[in-house]
Amino acid sequence: MRSFAATGLWAAFKKLALGFALIVFFSAILLFSDLAHRKGSSASLANSQSLSTKRSFKAAIVSIAPGVSTDLCVNGMLEGLRQSGISAGKNLEVVRADAQGEIINIPAILQNYDVSDVDVIMTVSTPCLSAACNKVKNKPVVFTCVSDPIAAGAGSSKTEHLPFLTGVGSFPQVAHHLDLMQKLVPGVSAVGTMYNPAEANSVKEISIAREVYKNRGIRLEEVAITGSSELLQAVQVLAGRNIQVVWVPGDNTCIEGYEGAVKGARDAHLPLFTDICSTLDRGGLACLGFNPHDSGIAAGKLAGRILLGANPKDLPLEEVMVEQKFISRSNADQLNISIPAELSAYVRP
Repeated sequence: MRSFAATGLWAAFKKLALGFALIVFFSAILLFSDLAHRKGSSASLANSQSLSTKRSFKAAIVSIAPGVSTDLCVNGMLEGLRQSGISAGKNLEVVRADAQGEIINIPAILQNYDVSDVDVIMTVSTPCLSAACNKVKNKPVVFTCVSDPIAAGAGSSKTEHLPFLTGVGSFPQVAHHLDLMQKLVPGVSAVGTMYNPAEANSVKEISIAREVYKNRGIRLEEVAITGSSELLQAVQVLAGRNIQVVWVPGDNTCIEGYEGAVKGARDAHLPLFTDICSTLDRGGLACLGFNPHDSGIAAGKLAGRILLGANPKDLPLEEVMVEQKFISRSNADQLNISIPAELSAYVRP
């Protein structure tokens, strides 16, 4: 009996020892595998950083028109590239071109860069993205400061997009904008706006606005324009339709001719709201929109990844909406509009 018991205990002990040895063995394999993976990841990162310091890159930036908003977008993109280890003046050459506000000029600019020695084309605004979707064949494209890239032709979803491009969209906060109007102009029942039907971003924003305004019981009056010189006349037409507010959406044609809208609103003694906060210094009561610098930074980082070897088709489109909101105290005083205390943090002189 003692011999049997001893034999049984010995057998059990050997099984436990074997099990423990196997656990140690496989744990060691997993440990060495993980270390090898980490070394590989570190080597990959080091290689990317080494590539960014040893290679020189060339980027083309295409915009529809010069201006404060464009500069904010561009500076953001350059900052995003710098954060990726690619800096203008060090290992990056930047060339820029704009269409001087004429959409018809954009395709030729893009085609020129598409057959040049640039490594990436970076576009600012929806018209530039739309043209790139149709005209660029050879170069990767990264876009920013675009309301709705899908509406502009970039693809069917954030992951299913044209294989040669990626970028950042920032769709306007239409409902939030109307909230601001209603707080500053209590009882508003009719808003007048204008837009260029040739701009896909504007068509989409206005279509969303129609539904939002209808649900709030507010009448939205619209005037279609084709050029920036038509803004003054458009506001005059809207003023004759018994509106209480003028709204300038994120439409490139409208922003180009913004002063015409400001004059029309001033003459009619109407408050003017805009999506683009960089235009508020040019006149108007208030703005609510996206921060173009932050959207630019996100696009610059995408461009950095592409320059360091990533394929645009593997990079989903991003949505970046860092909201901006400002109110002009001087314009509010001119219009005898009281600014609620809850909005005091957003007031400018």
